[in-house]
Amino acid sequence: MPSMNSTAEVVAIPATGTWEWNVNCVSGLVRHRESGRYYSRYQLNRKRTMKALHTDDFNKAKLKHAELVASAERQRQSGVSVNVGKGTMGDLLLLAEEKHSDNSEFSHRTKESFAGSIERIRRHWFDCFGRAIDPMKPDKITADMAEKFANFLHSRAQWRRHNTKAHRKGYGAVTVNMTIEALHRVLRFGKTRGYLLAVPFELKSELGDGSIRKAEPRKKHSFPSAEKIAAVFTQMRTIRDDLPENQNDLREYLVRRAAESADLAEFMAYSGARVQEAVAWTWEDEREKMIFIRGTKTENSRDREVPKIAAMVDLLKRMKARRADEGRELNGPAFAIKQCREALESACKRAGVARWTHHTLRHLFATRCIEAGVDIPTVSRWLGHADGGTLAMQTYGHLRQEHSLAQAAKVSFGGAA
Repeated sequence: MPSMNSTAEVVAIPATGTWEWNVNCVSGLVRHRESGRYYSRYQLNRKRTMKALHTDDFNKAKLKHAELVASAERQRQSGVSVNVGKGTMGDLLLLAEEKHSDNSEFSHRTKESFAGSIERIRRHWFDCFGRAIDPMKPDKITADMAEKFANFLHSRAQWRRHNTKAHRKGYGAVTVNMTIEALHRVLRFGKTRGYLLAVPFELKSELGDGSIRKAEPRKKHSFPSAEKIAAVFTQMRTIRDDLPENQNDLREYLVRRAAESADLAEFMAYSGARVQEAVAWTWEDEREKMIFIRGTKTENSRDREVPKIAAMVDLLKRMKARRADEGRELNGPAFAIKQCREALESACKRAGVARWTHHTLRHLFATRCIEAGVDIPTVSRWLGHADGGTLAMQTYGHLRQEHSLAQAAKVSFGGAA
């Protein structure tokens, strides 16, 4: 996770009366006598440049000064033309996104994520600072601006989730960190092109004081009773009872839509499929005792076969019967909708259950399998994880221990004292 540490900021070259030059024989290191703050002065594009080092500690100033001088020298030796003050952030954002998009080592999802971060930077920079980022010079971006922008994203930025109408306020810590990391990547790219001499902030694994909040610890997944779970799916199939009697077409549409939403939710709960995998499932993917699921999360996501549990067998029978009643053949996509988020959230509210998402249904499948005694590596394969069970162990390991203790409590030696 990122925290921001300032490195350098351009300042006007001061008058010589209040300045001490070449402090302790360090060429180019300058100290302001009144404030005690240090500055770095060196040649750039055949002109002398002064930059603030934001410290009154000689040892820290000496290291920062050496880093700036070395950076300028590396650029000179590499043959990269120094373009400080010439390009704009709009140029860098566009070039960095194109380079990232053309990199064959990145998956399609990674490229989409980076493009989304760039779009987020452009959209919210104006909201935060009252001016667009595109016309800004890269060397004008400071550590304080990066930190202010990160905290704005986390607490005040307005955004809307895909396929919903309601606006939300503040992104989660993971999204904020991804956005700031994208900004850092763009500035690093600008440094290699000579648009700035140093990236003004660093990314570290630990957060600084007052910076972005850490992502919440991984939650322990627990679910209500089987009766409550069934009640959620029943509520998904229930439509409003206050519709006028003369609106039969609307009633039929709502009944069909409710059934589709409930079927999709149950399919994810009984197979562990992600929503993208579920809506891509076709009747041709059904096997005698298995269902074939195509991994769609990333290019490395696993295709797999998942056994049909009893609830899945019953669900597929009901889906086939309704399809036959509607005169539709059993081929092609099994679902005519792309998501069921709103129907699921509404059903949870009516059933008195904490809010579920599409991914909650995947957790529900894994939890029920482990509670039934299925080992975690097997559950991991059914979920399509490519890490051999590491993620599943981190997420559901506590369930295995709870299950083990519950089973141990059943062990009895009869009348032994």
